[in-house]
Amino acid sequence: MLSKINRILSILLIATLLGGITGCYIDAADDRDREPPAVPRGVKTITGDEEVIIEWYPNGEYDLAGYQVWRGRDGINFDNLADVSENATQYIDTSVRNGETYYYAVSAYDTDGNESELSPEDAWDTPRPEGRNITLDDYNIFPGRSGFDFSRPEKGSIPWDTPATDIYFGFDTEVHVTYLYSDNETLMQDLGYHENFESVDLVPEIGYTSLFVELIEGHVYALFTPDGNFAKIHVRELYEDGAVFDWAYQTDPENVQLAPSLNRP
Repeated sequence: MLSKINRILSILLIATLLGGITGCYIDAADDRDREPPAVPRGVKTITGDEEVIIEWYPNGEYDLAGYQVWRGRDGINFDNLADVSENATQYIDTSVRNGETYYYAVSAYDTDGNESELSPEDAWDTPRPEGRNITLDDYNIFPGRSGFDFSRPEKGSIPWDTPATDIYFGFDTEVHVTYLYSDNETLMQDLGYHENFESVDLVPEIGYTSLFVELIEGHVYALFTPDGNFAKIHVRELYEDGAVFDWAYQTDPENVQLAPSLNRP
């Protein structure tokens, strides 16, 4: 009788063990990475002329497969803009219009298709026109080629005494100083010497003066035009009878973003 009970117990033990082993079985088809990559960090934008440059820090995952760049118009809702490789840390959005504001975010995904959340940075930008090598002559010598209208840059230099002229150039022979003038209430501010135009990304909202400011080679000047738009110039060459400068103009009223494109020719 005891032997029979022992046999029954043995059978039950074996069945329990087999059941436990079966319960621990792992389906190889489900044995994959389900952990998404880290959220991309350091996302920033750089203002351009009909373009916005988006940059971010690289992720370090060994199985990283690429990044998704996202764009929106309100900073809350985003649409997929581009899929870039795992080696990319920059994307140039050329499907934008000057004077309109865009918000950007970046996500990362791995070889198993896991995707991170969107980057948390408040990255937004408003592209705007820019130009180079505008030459203004002394208004005392060549008055027809001494002024500039930021809203109509395609005209180049224009007469200094027209209502549309935002700034004009002149040399004061009594004190031997070159000046940037304004007769239409354009406000001006000297931001000091800068080796590169790119050094000034944002112009100040306050601290401007009217009528005139001394012009110095290598200096960047911020301007606020009567139509409520910010601009800046970088004086590249300066003579007694003329000045050569690069410029950027923000067509979105009261927007201080004026960084130039990184891929300027």
